[in-house]
Amino acid sequence: MNVQNEQRAPESTNKHRAGGPRQRLLETCARLATRRPRATLALAALLAVAGALLAWSQLELDADTNSLIAAEQPFMIDYVAFMEEFGDLEAIYVIVDAGSPPAPERAQPLVDELIGTLGATFGPDRVRGRITPTEQWRVAPRAMSLEALGELVEARAAFPGLLSGRSASELLDDADADLERLLGAGQALPVEEASALGAATFLTLDLVAGGPLTRPRETEYLRSSTGRMYAIEVMPPKDYGSLAVIEEPLRRLRAVLAEAREAHPDVPIGLTGKPVLQADEMAVSEADMTRASVVALSLIAVLFMAVFRGVRRPLLAVVAFAFAFGWTYGLATLLVGRLNLLSMVFMLVLVGVGLDYGVHVVARWQAARRRGAAREEACREVMRTAAVGNLTGAVTSAGVFLLALLTGFQGLRELGLIAGAGLLMCLVAMTLILPALLMLGDRRESHGGRADGHAPSHENGRSGGHPLPGTILLAATALLSVWFLVLVPGELRFASNLLELQAEGVESVEWERRLFADDTSASWFAVAPVDDIEALPALIEAARRQPEIGRTGSILDLVALPTPERTTPLETLASATAVPIHPRPLTAAEPLDPIRLEATAERLDLITRFGSNRLPEVTRNRLESIGARLRTLAAELTEDTPEGTRERTSVVDRGLDRAAIALHELGTGARIPLREALPAALRPRYMSPQGRFLLTMQPRENVWEEDEMAAFVSAVRRVDPRTTGVPITQFESMNDMRNAFLVMGLGSILVVLVATWLDFRSWLATTLCFGSLSLGILWTLGLLVLLDIPINLANFFAIPILIGLGIDSSIHVVHRWQEMRRSGDARLGVTLRAVTLTAVTTGIGFGALLTARHRGLQSLGWVMLLGSLSCLVVSVFVLPRVLVVLDRFRPVRERTRT
Repeated sequence: MNVQNEQRAPESTNKHRAGGPRQRLLETCARLATRRPRATLALAALLAVAGALLAWSQLELDADTNSLIAAEQPFMIDYVAFMEEFGDLEAIYVIVDAGSPPAPERAQPLVDELIGTLGATFGPDRVRGRITPTEQWRVAPRAMSLEALGELVEARAAFPGLLSGRSASELLDDADADLERLLGAGQALPVEEASALGAATFLTLDLVAGGPLTRPRETEYLRSSTGRMYAIEVMPPKDYGSLAVIEEPLRRLRAVLAEAREAHPDVPIGLTGKPVLQADEMAVSEADMTRASVVALSLIAVLFMAVFRGVRRPLLAVVAFAFAFGWTYGLATLLVGRLNLLSMVFMLVLVGVGLDYGVHVVARWQAARRRGAAREEACREVMRTAAVGNLTGAVTSAGVFLLALLTGFQGLRELGLIAGAGLLMCLVAMTLILPALLMLGDRRESHGGRADGHAPSHENGRSGGHPLPGTILLAATALLSVWFLVLVPGELRFASNLLELQAEGVESVEWERRLFADDTSASWFAVAPVDDIEALPALIEAARRQPEIGRTGSILDLVALPTPERTTPLETLASATAVPIHPRPLTAAEPLDPIRLEATAERLDLITRFGSNRLPEVTRNRLESIGARLRTLAAELTEDTPEGTRERTSVVDRGLDRAAIALHELGTGARIPLREALPAALRPRYMSPQGRFLLTMQPRENVWEEDEMAAFVSAVRRVDPRTTGVPITQFESMNDMRNAFLVMGLGSILVVLVATWLDFRSWLATTLCFGSLSLGILWTLGLLVLLDIPINLANFFAIPILIGLGIDSSIHVVHRWQEMRRSGDARLGVTLRAVTLTAVTTGIGFGALLTARHRGLQSLGWVMLLGSLSCLVVSVFVLPRVLVVLDRFRPVRERTRT
């Protein structure tokens, strides 16, 4: 914060400043503002408009969270390559709660209804929630054992009759004829021919008797390991050029769910997943930021008008600030070309900090004008006083933000570059444009009197007349600082759970918690891509040895490991079923005869007895099962009326229709490429269009907690060092953020020390400023402990920012102190009031975030508010007392030396 003086500073300055580049630069600004104000403003306005137009036409908005991570990071290179090959797997999850214990009969019809409605809304290819019977049959040839596949192919002679729509009676006639042939000439037939004839006959009879292929196959659903939570994955179109990304799809999705909830009030339906969590967080944050901005600007405006007792001069500061805004947007377009989810908050930084430079300029101008100075002299005094402190303060603040360029976190890099450049633009605007505006807009004749417009005060001493005796104040400060120094290291908490930073009551957050309470692996998974399917078994075995890894998923959950021995049977099955299906008539042409069924069962018994030495035990058991089912069917037909017999025969024919469809789909699955044969709901997770495969690994514990996430990431990397996925990018980006915090924290200390020393060229002044800052930061951390506010991933960058901003107040107080030592003035009045005003405005700007629902933003508001007030108290109350003590103990000759 900049220091203001009620009295004109002397013309003489230190020898190293008199002709230094800083003073020459400020004198040039004074000449431009006083002699060429209109030309200066015209050029500045032209550049501001050009910057705004450039940003409007070319500045892109990138709301992709992946853009916050540096693209050159190895883990990000792997993730981007995975995304490009396998596609976007970050889905919205519609959750249907089947209750505890699960009641599938209540949940499954609703899931089917939602899949249909959502498919009509977004397109069937964007909605996944179940595996249909057709999909199950298509993948079955690649899943069944080689023996079962061989048996099916061996029975291919039966396929034409089954696929051609022949009735059950006709198929039974054909089977009886084949049985007679086997019994009569079976011993004389070649083994292969007899085996093929028997296989075809047995398959036909098995289907007539209601074998597995005739039975309706149950739809399978995507659900948690407990069976309670049914999930529907929705892949909405995403617009990363919009802050909301999925705003319109999400609105339509919620409208569908609202209707479903109204129709099914007894079944809980929820919505979660990374895209929804981000969209809800963005909506809450945007509302919070808008509300906080309105509150902050309103309070600051009232405060400005009250302090400066007018509207015109504060308004001119806002106009100059608008120029800086236009320049900054233009620079953002030229330097970066986009705004990401983090860098877009640069506007708040400029509002919270950039206006402070204008406060000091207006205060110095107003003090000079009230003292009777002409406009030109007032401008020169601004350059000798306020501009000097502004320059150092802006350099330190901008330097802290620019340190982000040294970090590995891309979002922070872009924020640091834009915010750092923006603060320098604010400095230029308040040093050059605001004085020019004041030259043109403040044409009233000056008048004599006190600089602050008040009656002469009775402030005695350099502290400005603080009510507390210096000794008591310094003793209390020492005790408080020692207490905090002991308290902070052991009690300050760090909270890394990002879910806990979200606002309370947000639907997606609550359902994410419910998912993790039911199944910790529900919506998080890591992936290990492999080139060959043969590499998967070893990875799966390695994953099972890691206790931190829960369920795994791969294409081997659906298909058997391909071998050369499977190729010929699959090709044979494909060719044998490549005929159209002819549906059977709805009404049976000829009812089944129970007597013939009994006779057929007897022939099967004969074959079983005669072939007992030649037939495998599995085949004998199968024939016994077919015979028993044929006898059961015969008994049912015997007891039926003629009408019942026809109805039961129609039921058998419908089963044969299902068997024909199953055979056709089995053949289709054998014909089409492997990836196309996979169920659509699982296909993207298991195989890429380029033919590579994925192993998905889900955590056993709740990886929203950092320790569990770290353990899970270590485990999956032991399985495959190149494993990627959202848990890895989240974990690594958190590490990048922590490293960035260390870089910026340590770097900001160095920047502050160097900039302060270059300003004062005095180790005493540098120590006074930095000591005050250190005390303010310590108090901030101590207050966080007392209020039980943890440091988290939303607020911990406030500490480096406070280091850059918090030293401003001390710099201006020390500048004023040196000025008083040269001039013999003994008052800090306007200086302390100006410092207080700018610190309060910064506190208000960020403190307005206390109204936020988002707990991360709210915690950021707390840190910035407490930090601003702590640095203010130290600068306004403690530092002046220290300066008084120094003046008392320093020799008179040193006090007057410049």
